[in-house]
Amino acid sequence: GEDMEAKDIMTSPVVTISTESTVGDAARTMIERGPSCLPVVDESGQLAGILTHTDFGFHRKFMPMNSNPMYTLMGAWVQPDTLEEVARSVSVRKIKEVMSHPVTTVQEDATIAQVADLMLQKGVNRLPVMRGKELVGVITRHDMVKLMMMELAKD
Repeated sequence: GEDMEAKDIMTSPVVTISTESTVGDAARTMIERGPSCLPVVDESGQLAGILTHTDFGFHRKFMPMNSNPMYTLMGAWVQPDTLEEVARSVSVRKIKEVMSHPVTTVQEDATIAQVADLMLQKGVNRLPVMRGKELVGVITRHDMVKLMMMELAKD
């Protein structure tokens, strides 16, 4: 509908993680609970950052003068034969060291058009939804696509 707001399509409640948790904790939470992003909250429960599965990105880089491709995982450079060591060393890093911040957010009463604009403007696929300063949900680009498909499928 025309008058839908952020709160009508957001996922709630939100699975979050603490700034003091580790990357290993985040990986386990994502695998067990399946969210595509984890908003990060500080000791006082305020939104401090966000971790998306793309932050866990495993990228391959070909380095000149080097026959072995290098990979980067959570910002750490690795050679493939040391993957376990990398996983071990990366897994103990604190979330606050690897999270993205500041976070683009949207208020719960924003219109769907405003949400779409913001995602495109900022180039983000996920927006935490706020009621004032309180985190109340998350909207993903997937939610927006689903909504458009539903609109298109109507007569």
